[in-house]
Amino acid sequence: MSLTDKLISVVAPHDCLGCGYEGRLVCAGCATGLKKVPERCYRCHEFSLRASTCENCRRSGALRRVHVGMAYEGLAKELIWQLKFHGAQAAAEVMARRMAPLLFDMCASSTGEAAVLVPVPTATGRARSRGYDQAKLLARELSRQAGLSYADCLRRSGQTHQVGASRERRLEQLRTAFRVKISRLRPAIILIDDVLTTGATLEAAAAALRRAGVFSVDAAVFAQA
Repeated sequence: MSLTDKLISVVAPHDCLGCGYEGRLVCAGCATGLKKVPERCYRCHEFSLRASTCENCRRSGALRRVHVGMAYEGLAKELIWQLKFHGAQAAAEVMARRMAPLLFDMCASSTGEAAVLVPVPTATGRARSRGYDQAKLLARELSRQAGLSYADCLRRSGQTHQVGASRERRLEQLRTAFRVKISRLRPAIILIDDVLTTGATLEAAAAALRRAGVFSVDAAVFAQA
């Protein structure tokens, strides 16, 4: 949370998005009503231990596991909208609190080295209009809460609007959208994003990291549509 957002929370505290109670963006009582997503393959939604990508889906993707916190509905959807479209940076802290437990079994790869959290960058035009990149806010907050390293090592080119696009169209748009902007990378990375729809954005980011020599790429997202 930014210093400005912290000051606002003291001077004009948020009302709970669920019940309207003043003091927090989501009160403790309403937070218990967020609908969790079971462990499953992020593509086909078949049950999968530790949210591993199933064998069939892994053949055409670079992601080993994708942990999802919540279903993209109700209060979870409202949190994302407040973060992305209404300037409520405090939402990143709430979302990170729900996501942090997902990282406990993801923080080490088969190499034995601790993974580093990497945000999936938002298109620069959108980040500029908001005044911040919500994925970076979320990843930094997760880094603080979970005690894991953070690295802003991906750059995104292009301003393509993807809302409503099919999976095939998204993949085509994103094929060359990401590039790695640092030369030395950890062998294990956990991509962080706010919402997962078709998975095309995560897959494109993971493919760029794998081409750069990253051994293991997982992902954790707050919600899945």
